[in-house]
Amino acid sequence: MAPKLERFVSPGKGNGLRATTRIQCGELVLSAEPLACCVSNKLARDVCHHCFTRCKTLLRCSQCKMARYCNIICQLSPPTDHSEELYTLEEHESHLSSMSEQKKQGLSQLASMLELYLKQETPYLVQEMPPSCREPLSLIAKVTCNCFTISDEELQEIGVGLYPSLSLLNHDCRPNCVMVFEGPKLKLRAVRDINPEEELTISYIETLSLTEDRQKQLEDQYHFTCHCQQCDTRDKDGLMVLGEEAAWHQLKEALPRLEGLKAESNWQALLKSCSHLLSTVGSNVPDENLYKLRMTDMALDASIYQGHWEEAMRYGEKTLPVYRQYFPDPHPVHGLQLMRIGKLKHHLEYIEDALDLFKQSYQIIKLTHGHDHSLTTDLLMKMDECRSEMDQHSSSTH
Repeated sequence: MAPKLERFVSPGKGNGLRATTRIQCGELVLSAEPLACCVSNKLARDVCHHCFTRCKTLLRCSQCKMARYCNIICQLSPPTDHSEELYTLEEHESHLSSMSEQKKQGLSQLASMLELYLKQETPYLVQEMPPSCREPLSLIAKVTCNCFTISDEELQEIGVGLYPSLSLLNHDCRPNCVMVFEGPKLKLRAVRDINPEEELTISYIETLSLTEDRQKQLEDQYHFTCHCQQCDTRDKDGLMVLGEEAAWHQLKEALPRLEGLKAESNWQALLKSCSHLLSTVGSNVPDENLYKLRMTDMALDASIYQGHWEEAMRYGEKTLPVYRQYFPDPHPVHGLQLMRIGKLKHHLEYIEDALDLFKQSYQIIKLTHGHDHSLTTDLLMKMDECRSEMDQHSSSTH
């Protein structure tokens, strides 16, 4: 475990992690391999189950017939040693006493299946487990509350992993660290300067929501009430519900249906619905409004999938000033949005605008992902392409 961190008791929160030395914005605080991880069911045939790389052709495991690997090296790679964890799986909390009966019942069914499987397939494993992990219900509850979503470069979910020491990180709706994944390896980076003895925090959830919604999600999923500064001051709530309630309420009501179309990849119907709502009801709602922003983002996705580049660029441009307001610290979501709109501008030959957006994206991504990440390298290449095209253009006009 890195000497930059230590475990401590965080007032009102239980265990936590704090800095032992000054940490600079953009600094890599910790890099960790998972104790256990698995690919999402929907991607089980598309992603290597060891390195989490997307591949067109994967080798299927001849024993279990389920796992798939990009090559023999991935298939035979040994597990990582986790002997130096600051926080072991046995110490994790199950939060069973705080769970609803319905959730507990669902986990109990899973626990029964796990128990049956262990007895039949690997009876020796049960003997080797620490006593505190032999109770299947408690074990499944610990994993459910403490695992992390593993995402790809575009922040799309590709799996889940258990990183015991990183479960010590407490939540803040405006955290001082972010997590980025390279395959299943988790990289924790500072997004603000952190002083010695200052607690390190991450966000457990998507923070672009109203305080009430964030708190409900944290209570339902992680069983605590958030008292961070952003929740106590309800800092951004006014901005999120700007405009006439009667108008933005219609946008809010339409979102679940639109999310359904997105989940089905019905891009044509999604774009038609979004553009109609945004040009009618949405014209009376400011761009900063949370529900209008969500709908504009969906219209951007749908336009890209339909190949309507000009339309996609127009929707994307509307989101950028709003993202700047909602993400005052470097954030992967903001960096990726700038890069995305930059690529649209580049494709449509607005080269100077594209270069400007790539530069803005680079200033964020180099801090959230690091200088050696493929996205950072990609941005440097894009900036070089733009400069070279601008040079060619200026020499051909003279």
